Amino acid sequence: MKESSISRFLIASISVLILLSLIGCSTRILDFTVISSKNVNIKVKDSAKGERVTGEDMAVYVFFPLGQPQVKNAVDRAIEKAGPGFDALLDGVIYYKYNVFILFGTFGYTVEGTPIKTSQLIVELKKQGIDPEQYFAEHNIVRSTTVEIIP
Repeated sequence: MKESSISRFLIASISVLILLSLIGCSTRILDFTVISSKNVNIKVKDSAKGERVTGEDMAVYVFFPLGQPQVKNAVDRAIEKAGPGFDALLDGVIYYKYNVFILFGTFGYTVEGTPIKTSQLIVELKKQGIDPEQYFAEHNIVRSTTVEIIP
């Protein structure tokens, strides 16, 4: 009788472990309009550039994670720190940071970059007689069919 209950417990335990090992999830990391890990030469006047900024989105870990940090929130906070009119980052870097002491700590994303005002970039290109759609297409910044130019 005891062997039967032990074997049932063992089978039940193994079944639970197998089911738990099949659990998975996915997380949306970032929405982006333009992104590249290659060097892209985008000429932006100093008046359309801001000082380098940093934004972060962190969560607390107390025995288990209390929240889910988002890269998008870190990017948004960095752009917002730059001030009104800025809407993109150049030369950006994204860091994943975690600081855990035994069962407590923080984790999340930090984003650094140089903020720019893309509206001024488009105006500057037009002043130079350059078609912004063509410029973006030739520099592989975005496909020319996806560029919406707002005067």
